[in-house]
Amino acid sequence: MRSKATAIKKPAKPRLQAHDSSRSLANPDRVLKAFAQCMKEGDHEAAREILAASLRQMNKAKLARVYDIPRRTAYNLLQKRSMPGLDLIAKVCHAIHSEYSVSR
Repeated sequence: MRSKATAIKKPAKPRLQAHDSSRSLANPDRVLKAFAQCMKEGDHEAAREILAASLRQMNKAKLARVYDIPRRTAYNLLQKRSMPGLDLIAKVCHAIHSEYSVSR
């Protein structure tokens, strides 16, 4: 007698959990610590991406008005069109710290 072939069940794929990145990016200590770690390791691409991700959450008109970061410059940083200078990096870090420290 032949035994019935039993169906082998595939293990369930792990599901991705919902993650609200705006909450992580609204923590200036976490953002600036990650940025500093990337700079310490010499990973300028990751450092730029951290700043860009945080900038995506911010009001570009307010950046221009309050922090003297032109809207076009902010969008260029988001789209990797130019290499930001140290003056722009300092302004962005200041804006991140100021904006998110107030809102906490």
